[in-house]
Amino acid sequence: MRPSLSFKLRYFIAISVTAIAISAFIFIPRTSAEQTSQEVEKTPSYARAVKLMQVDNLSSHFTRTFPAKVVASQQVDLAFRVNGQLTHLDLLAGQQVKKGDLLAQLDNRDATNNLLNAQANHQLATADFSRKKELLARKLISKSDFDTAEAQLQSTLATLNAAKDQLSYTQLIAPFSGIVAKVDLENHQMLQASQVVMTLQTNKKFDLTFNVPESYLFNNKENINANQAEYSVKFHGSDDTFPVTFKEMNTVVNNGSQTYQMTLSFTPATHFNLSILPGMSADVVVHEKHASQPLPVLPLSAIGHDEQTEQDFVWIYQPQTQTLTKSIVQLGKIRTQGSEIISGINEGDQIVAIGASSIHSDTKVTPLRWERGI
Repeated sequence: MRPSLSFKLRYFIAISVTAIAISAFIFIPRTSAEQTSQEVEKTPSYARAVKLMQVDNLSSHFTRTFPAKVVASQQVDLAFRVNGQLTHLDLLAGQQVKKGDLLAQLDNRDATNNLLNAQANHQLATADFSRKKELLARKLISKSDFDTAEAQLQSTLATLNAAKDQLSYTQLIAPFSGIVAKVDLENHQMLQASQVVMTLQTNKKFDLTFNVPESYLFNNKENINANQAEYSVKFHGSDDTFPVTFKEMNTVVNNGSQTYQMTLSFTPATHFNLSILPGMSADVVVHEKHASQPLPVLPLSAIGHDEQTEQDFVWIYQPQTQTLTKSIVQLGKIRTQGSEIISGINEGDQIVAIGASSIHSDTKVTPLRWERGI
């Protein structure tokens, strides 16, 4: 007997359903747990990029550079004390002179005549005094006549000395050895007393003047007062530096800039073959001296504070493991660059420079930039 049509249809449907079920099982999507597991394996671990600074040169933050100007340690404007006409002025700017050299001279004929007249009067008074003295001894004149002669002698002597001075005032003598910086007048020119004839500068020793801000003096007053600093100078156009010595510091503030002028001194002869003149530019380097090892200075952004323990700390980078180590530090004075670190770090340590308060001990890091010279 042949199977009925309905039986064949049911049999076909059953086979189709079974095939569909098997296909669905084979191609079923992976579970979300499996996907998550594989994605985690493919996802790299996160490392925070940090900026590092190395504790290298502990004295670098105790060096400051200031622009300076070279000035002559001794400079004078020379002038005559009397009126007159120049009869001798042969000097040129830049010419060297020695102490006692004749620099310029006025017409001295009037002064010479006055001196001759004063000498004659003094000789006459001297002779009259001698006669009156002998007559007084013989009691031939009164004491009053003798006193008059003596007074006349003193008067003529004073007049003679004044005439000598007036004659000397017609000459301009170099008060020290140096160089003629400039000449303001021409020969044969009429001039008034105290009118500047020339400017004379010493060329044996020079000064360096520069201005320091009040903030620097506030933080370094003890070093300056105790002369606890060393100074050197670098001239523009030269790569060499030379030692200089402290001379003085003005305590009157410069109006408008809130700075104070400091002066250093040096001798050009000690600076090899450099040609140094007043007005030249230079850079003064101030090296602060300390009785002990200079303290490193860290920026405040590199220093964290634990509110619970009330301790300050920094993060030290360990390059082998790319991790950070928390180090408790003791702070010193606050300076313009940051805070002094008394203890807690050593030379060669690599310190996280920024964001110390937002880092945790389990944070994995990678260096963003390595700066030397804390």
